Amino acid sequence: MSAFFIVAALTAVIAVVTGAVTYPLVRRDLSPAGALLAVACVAVAVSAGWLLTLFHALLGFVAGLVVYLVARRRLTGKQAMVAGGAGYVIGTLLSVGALMIALSGM
Repeated sequence: MSAFFIVAALTAVIAVVTGAVTYPLVRRDLSPAGALLAVACVAVAVSAGWLLTLFHALLGFVAGLVVYLVARRRLTGKQAMVAGGAGYVIGTLLSVGALMIALSGM
């Protein structure tokens, strides 16, 4: 039973940290309601990814943030959000794929 509470606590911490990092970055490009919605979506996506793939979701989150920050200079805010979301998905998949390749060689 205690393992459940540890996983729940870690998932909550991951959700809070990703939300706290995301909000200051997106509030300049979106309305206040849009920024809160984006933060909620990021927190849910990374928390669900955390439960399924552990640290790979965090690597994808960092990749998505980097893509968003770079794309924001050339695209509109919403287009940069979409690019950041794609960066999150691709970063997570590449991280999982790299681990699968590493483990298949053992």
